[in-house]
Order: sequence, then C-alpha cells, then structure tokens
Amino acid sequence: MGLSATRIRDTNRRDRLLLLAAIAQALLTLLGAAGEECGLDRMLKTNTSKKRTRSLLNQGLDWYSALPNMKPDRLELLMTTFDAGVRRHAIFREIFGVRSASAFATPRVASATPLVAPLL
Repeated sequence: MGLSATRIRDTNRRDRLLLLAAIAQALLTLLGAAGEECGLDRMLKTNTSKKRTRSLLNQGLDWYSALPNMKPDRLELLMTTFDAGVRRHAIFREIFGVRSASAFATPRVASATPLVAPLL
C-alpha cells in the first residue's frame, strides 16, 4: 500500500487512516453489489457475458462517480438496494448507528420519562 514511503509518526493516526480506507473500500464494494443485485450492472457490461467481468469494487467506483448525473428512478433503486445491503451487515449497523429493517417493525413500549427533553 506504499506505507513505507509515508512519514506518519503517530501510529494511532496511521491506524485511523487505514480503518477509514478499509471502510471506504467495503462501502464501495457494497455499492457495486447493490448495483448487481438490482440489475443495474448490465449497464456497465461491455459484452453479453452472463458472468461478472468486473469486480464489485470497480463497479462500486463506477456507480459512485455516476451518482451526480444518475436518473432519479435509477438512483432511488440503487440507493434503496445499497441501504438494505448496509443494514444486513452488523459491522455497518454498529459503525453508523442504523437499525435493521426488522427493528423498525417491532413496536416500542412508551416509557414514562422521555429520553430526550423536548426543545421549547
């Protein structure tokens, strides 16, 4: 990864940077998987092969660069599928503080005291 050419004195800083790079790579791979899951990957293929010809990471990079100019219906389809993919993985639920879809379906019992004071 070229770390021998860098001058990072603080090992904690280096570790944080590597963690961010790993999270970014995982999210881009999930974006590529979301594109494949919802069928948008056929727009990236240059041939009619049924097999994957490009990695999920490369597909995710393509989808990420296409987001600003994507048609709204395709964008919604891709982002909905991506959201479902992120929610399926416990590590992302913990990192981003999201709940799984099943957590929204269960009714919550109202407590007598509110957790957050209302703003006046």
